Amino acid sequence: MKPDWDKLGQNYKDSDSVMIVDVDCTAAGQNVCQKVGVRGYPTIKYYMAGEKNGKDYQGGRDFDQLKGFVESKLNKPVCNAVTKKGCAANEIAFIEKQAGKSKSEIADAKKEKEEELKTIKKELAEEKKAFTEKEKSFKKKEKTINKAVGILKQLEKAAK
Repeated sequence: MKPDWDKLGQNYKDSDSVMIVDVDCTAAGQNVCQKVGVRGYPTIKYYMAGEKNGKDYQGGRDFDQLKGFVESKLNKPVCNAVTKKGCAANEIAFIEKQAGKSKSEIADAKKEKEEELKTIKKELAEEKKAFTEKEKSFKKKEKTINKAVGILKQLEKAAK
């Protein structure tokens, strides 16, 4: 598998959207492997843009199958703000809106967006917590009602 993996790495060495990496879990990379949940060797993990947790790759291990997976799942164009290559219409509109701004204005806009992102993530976490609490309440009610139905079935059968 190693030769095919190395060939895949060479194939994507100049890619803006795909990075092929080796980690030796038996040597200096042990901490990395433990952190990402590698339990057996060889393990292939892949990460989607914006996600912190990797997923286990379950496909074939030869070059053609690995490349096919990369092409279908991972090799999505990344928006290049300078050339606008790979950018969606809304991204181009945003880039054009920023045109002519100074470095400090761009830094301020970036800081503002980062604050918006923090706020949204905080709101999402709060909503997830509220949902989880509500779900627990519903499950408790459901369990109680299921018990009542079971008792009523027994009583109904006994009354016949």
